[in-house]
Amino acid sequence: MVNRITVLAAMLALSGIALANGNGEGQLKLRPGMMGIIDIGATDCATFSEMHYNGPSGMRHHVLTWAQGYIYAKTGANIETMLEALSADNGWDFDSLSDIFVDYCEASPDSKVAEAAIAVYTTLKNPAT
Repeated sequence: MVNRITVLAAMLALSGIALANGNGEGQLKLRPGMMGIIDIGATDCATFSEMHYNGPSGMRHHVLTWAQGYIYAKTGANIETMLEALSADNGWDFDSLSDIFVDYCEASPDSKVAEAAIAVYTTLKNPAT
């Protein structure tokens, strides 16, 4: 019960941060009662990092799934297809791919989350040999 209250409090606090950062303004607005941010890609990395560590446990999944759209638009393929083009022992999995987001945003808190998606794409397109 305490964990649920803590998560709820974190989500409410992060909603306030997101609104203060301008993510709740403009044409795209969250419906009353919804929490979070309207556009994860336009959100700064500092907010993502805060949400990642204090918010819902699915933030890594959320941004990796969101990145699928970016990668598909760039290549016509999804992440899985890009991984299949690499050697079988490429070492990529959910954690290592989502670590790109986490690490990028920790190193560049003023950058946008969309830039972290570009880092995922660039890493998969140009794997280290």
